[in-house]
Amino acid sequence: MDAENNVQKRFFAELKSKLPSNLSMARVVADELSISVDSAYRRIRGESHLSLLEFDLLMTKYAISTEAILSRSFDSVHFDYHSLNNRDEGLPGIFNYLSKQLKSFSNFGLKEIVFLASDLPVFYLFMYPHLASFKMYCWRQMFHQLPSGKYPQFDPGSIDTLLDMSYKLLQAYLDHPSIEIWNTETIHSTMNQVLFCHKKGMFESKQDIGHILDELIKVLEHVEKQAEYGHKFDPAAKGSIEKDKPLFSLYQYEGPIPKNQVLVKLEHFELTYIAHYGLNMLTTNNQEFYLENRLYAGQLMAQATDLATPVGRKLYFNGLYHKIDALKNNL
Repeated sequence: MDAENNVQKRFFAELKSKLPSNLSMARVVADELSISVDSAYRRIRGESHLSLLEFDLLMTKYAISTEAILSRSFDSVHFDYHSLNNRDEGLPGIFNYLSKQLKSFSNFGLKEIVFLASDLPVFYLFMYPHLASFKMYCWRQMFHQLPSGKYPQFDPGSIDTLLDMSYKLLQAYLDHPSIEIWNTETIHSTMNQVLFCHKKGMFESKQDIGHILDELIKVLEHVEKQAEYGHKFDPAAKGSIEKDKPLFSLYQYEGPIPKNQVLVKLEHFELTYIAHYGLNMLTTNNQEFYLENRLYAGQLMAQATDLATPVGRKLYFNGLYHKIDALKNNL
């Protein structure tokens, strides 16, 4: 009986973490199970038991995994996998998923976002149209390569319908405070994609390459300004300093960062997002896994350069600009 009550208590703790703070869990349970609020409270307190049918209904409705309630062991961590290849709606589906995640952070009492960036944080890639179109083109080619090994040529106008959606994702990310940890290789993935596409003849003209790399520099200039001001701002604001904007901290770590990883602390639970490849990602709400990775992130920050300092910031970003200029000159 005690074991069953423990499972039921873990279930309701998990359900609470899934609900916005303005909703009453008892009212939600009562409505979903067609029972009285008093009966819902008795189930929540463990005074009466949920039936298997009730468990199944609530777990399906709120996407609660069995791992989340049956085991808190760190030896087994459950991940949800979100794949561009597995979604019939393609990029719009992934963008909708990311949009819902960002909006939910505010509903669940966001405390902190820490972004370990082996590659540029995806939201910054949506800042300017040529760069955004190029990255979307690359993500699509990962899954739609022709059998002959040939690739369609890059057409900046072919993804115009997604540019508005992607820019709104950027704005949603800029609405949240964050700590980001970059290294000297954070821009290498995008640079390598440009070089690869050039070698494969996927650009119609060098002018396209110039637009993409110029916009990559603009993104870096924007992030450099954010690090200087200590807060985020919309690129359309042209660097105006507004004290009430979300806080921003940027660190440069000298060593490797294995994969893009986002650690999100909310009021009642934590989330860990790990990039798989392209826009594909793994997510888990396992607390122990989050805590171990947050400890690792803290160790990186302790060894890293805080780019709020002018000298460190200029040295780091000038190095990135030099790499892009060198690539331009070699193409």
